[in-house]
Amino acid sequence: MVAPIVNTGIQTAKYCNVAGLGVLIFDYFLTLESEVRWTWNRRWTVSRVLFVLSRYIAFVAAGMTSYAAIATRANENCSRFGQASNAIHIISIVAADGLLIIRTYAFWQKNKKLLAFLLVLAAICIACAVSITQVVNNLVSQPNPDPSAPPTSNCTFEAGRSSAIQYGFLVAFELVLMSLTVFKRYQDYRDSDSRLVRAVFQGGVRFMTATIFVSVVNIIVMSVVPQSYDEMMDLPQLVLHSMLASRVLFSLRESDHEVDGTTLQMSTFRPA
Repeated sequence: MVAPIVNTGIQTAKYCNVAGLGVLIFDYFLTLESEVRWTWNRRWTVSRVLFVLSRYIAFVAAGMTSYAAIATRANENCSRFGQASNAIHIISIVAADGLLIIRTYAFWQKNKKLLAFLLVLAAICIACAVSITQVVNNLVSQPNPDPSAPPTSNCTFEAGRSSAIQYGFLVAFELVLMSLTVFKRYQDYRDSDSRLVRAVFQGGVRFMTATIFVSVVNIIVMSVVPQSYDEMMDLPQLVLHSMLASRVLFSLRESDHEVDGTTLQMSTFRPA
């Protein structure tokens, strides 16, 4: 007997998310040596704080999502758990994008006006993404028609289609960062063959290209395929952000070190 399409979609989403946790753990041990070498025993800076958040909060988010995927919770109210999980997801992705903001800021020779613009834009995107999604969810939610009836479980492993709004804002913000990076690369560093410049530029562009692509796939999944598949790319997207943010930082530190055997500050970049 063929399983109903809703069950097939939910099971597929569960498998994808639990697999994402496995990939995150596997990648952690692959890059642990690089983390020890390039981040441990170094002074705490904004970059290191964002790195720790994007790398380790991802494990909390992955654990909560995997639990929601495999746990059997009938006749329970999972609203608070879902809200907490969603908040942790946002913190992890924001931290990963925060590293990109710092890289873009440094690539623009620590332009304070640009930094202020990016921080304000990030705050607006986060506020609009969360608030608009919440408003749409409230508009489309179906209240229980019978007040005397017991509450139905809201623990089904599904997401509303309005969640695509959040990924839309994420794509828009990362497109802005990519545009600024590409513009600066070909305006001031066109003739530069510095390994450090290439590491900053190529690492950032690869990071943003991959995450933008996955965000677009997430939007398509939430908008086109049956709703039971909506959560399919939830954890894989967070895992990708965490993995790439870590690798970009490690690559930058390694290139930074190989320039002259010491750690350079990206603020020393000057147009060729």
